[in-house]
Amino acid sequence: MTTLPIPDHVPEHLVFDFDIYSAPELERDPHRTMVELLRSKKVPPVFFTPRNGGHWIIAGAVEGLDMLRDVERFSSEPQYNANSRKPWTLPNQSDPPQHTEYRRIINPAFVPRTVAGMEEHLKSLCGQMIDDLMPRGQCEFVEDFGKKFPVNVFLRMAGAPQSDREQLVELTEQVVRHPERAVREAAGHALGAYVMQSYESRRDMPGEDLLSMVLQGRFQGRSLNQEELLGMGLLLFLGGLDTVSSTLSFVMLFLGRNPGHYRQLVQDPTAIGGAVEELIRTYSVASLQRGVRADTEYLGIQFRKNDKMFFMTQVYGMDQRKIEDPLRVDFARTVSPHLGFGAGPHRCIGSHLARTEVRIFLEEWTRRIPAFSVAAGPEIQTRGGHVWSPVALPLV
Repeated sequence: MTTLPIPDHVPEHLVFDFDIYSAPELERDPHRTMVELLRSKKVPPVFFTPRNGGHWIIAGAVEGLDMLRDVERFSSEPQYNANSRKPWTLPNQSDPPQHTEYRRIINPAFVPRTVAGMEEHLKSLCGQMIDDLMPRGQCEFVEDFGKKFPVNVFLRMAGAPQSDREQLVELTEQVVRHPERAVREAAGHALGAYVMQSYESRRDMPGEDLLSMVLQGRFQGRSLNQEELLGMGLLLFLGGLDTVSSTLSFVMLFLGRNPGHYRQLVQDPTAIGGAVEELIRTYSVASLQRGVRADTEYLGIQFRKNDKMFFMTQVYGMDQRKIEDPLRVDFARTVSPHLGFGAGPHRCIGSHLARTEVRIFLEEWTRRIPAFSVAAGPEIQTRGGHVWSPVALPLV
């Protein structure tokens, strides 16, 4: 047991020494590793870790969904989150009704009609990138495709130059998964400075890109202040530069290891829609955070005001209390429940675009490549943090 201090209100049986950034359980097949820990009852669905300043982890889907809906007790606002990273992001670090009004500013960019208008571009970009890789007969998927296709799509939406891709991806990775808080916050400030400079270049002549949309947005009848501009811009970049990249990499890791599932998609492209939901269910990547508004009790557990809460939504789609035989990947499931995009008012605003990108990628890849596999070599390593991801994925 760790010697780090445990708050007085936390009972010993709910303590599990777990670092969300560097726990060994997150280094290999983290989804199934965590599911097995929960099934074996080696960790409870709600537990406390003394790492990273001490915080609760909600790893059970039943408890997680219930608590995420209870914004009166478990708030997204950073003042209730003792370890909230800075700079803060919006609208995710706000509660309704403010959250709803912030979200309304950028919603037009992500509604189904807008995304539908992007499909031809997505298909063309994705297809060309795959065509460029094919003569090689192999690739390192994370670097060669995962960090390029969805990132290039986002940079185009944000009106940011493609030449900044590598710099921005590196800063984002540090923010969401570097084990040292000082490094995470320094990267956040650097990314924030980039965002604010981008606003300044648009201030006199806004365009039709995402940052121009935020710059012209109104909140409670007024223009956004500097802190609000920073928060909304940061969230857009953090979401757009990492989550779909990580999702695609996990999807390809599974398909490369399971040729039978891949053949289903090659032989029957109509199965791709169901496959997208099932693969997001089993390989969700992003977590959520909350803080406790005031001393309260839930399921007999005592929570103190400002307790930090980390919702491990990555594994909520594999809770056997919510879905039958959750470890089985079945593209024909009637319903594939998951919280890969969150839930309720905080549901990821880019969820429709993310689904569309994964679907189009699978359509274009299966159309061109009848078979592939993970290259022989060392076991595939993965990384934890706020967004889980394979470190590298060599394919042949």
